[in-house]
Amino acid sequence: MDIRLDDELFEKISAGTKTVEVFLNDDQMKHFGVGDTLAIHRASNEDDYILTSAWSIKKCRSIAEVYQKFSEKAVGLSSKELARLYPAEKVKRHGLLAIKIKLLKPNYE
Repeated sequence: MDIRLDDELFEKISAGTKTVEVFLNDDQMKHFGVGDTLAIHRASNEDDYILTSAWSIKKCRSIAEVYQKFSEKAVGLSSKELARLYPAEKVKRHGLLAIKIKLLKPNYE
């Protein structure tokens, strides 16, 4: 799976401080599982990417539950910032997946 992140979040993953990526638990994510690879591209430069692997996936019913399981530092965003990305109605309908990621290929290799 490939995703695009802004430069700040990309750098946090590259540095190892952001270790959790959050997605809506919708149809697009239903086949994503532990051990799957996630290629994360820098929004400002598609060719700059890092490879990560999902080593834990937690289903969460709310944004608050994400932050009960993981720190703000691990998520890389405050709960308010995450709420701007995922409207309450969509979170209520689908839930969230909090995916603990492990860096496989840093962007400097």
